[in-house]
Amino acid sequence: MRQAVVNILTLAIGSLAVTIVTYAINLQLFSSNSALFIEGIVSILAGILFLLGSGGINLWSQKAAILAAATEAISGKEQPKPSEIYKLDRWKPRGFTRLGLILIIAGILMLVLYFITL
Repeated sequence: MRQAVVNILTLAIGSLAVTIVTYAINLQLFSSNSALFIEGIVSILAGILFLLGSGGINLWSQKAAILAAATEAISGKEQPKPSEIYKLDRWKPRGFTRLGLILIIAGILMLVLYFITL
């Protein structure tokens, strides 16, 4: 329970910090918040991409499976099957979950701030 509260506070504080820094930079550079809308959309999209991360069967595993199947077909000797190679390379997500959530929440806050200050 305590770890969940710490995680929620980390997300909230991180998102607020990103939003405040972005808003301050916008006011300093543009003396308005006109870019806040685009930055909010980009932040949400970047957060979604960070959440997706990388995982799944990579290119090297595909090459190894094709090579093993071709070697077995040519030589007739027992080789590791493609399914055995794919079992070794199961889907392991390595996305930046916390950073992705912070960017998504910050993007939503930027959009809300943009529409409030219209």
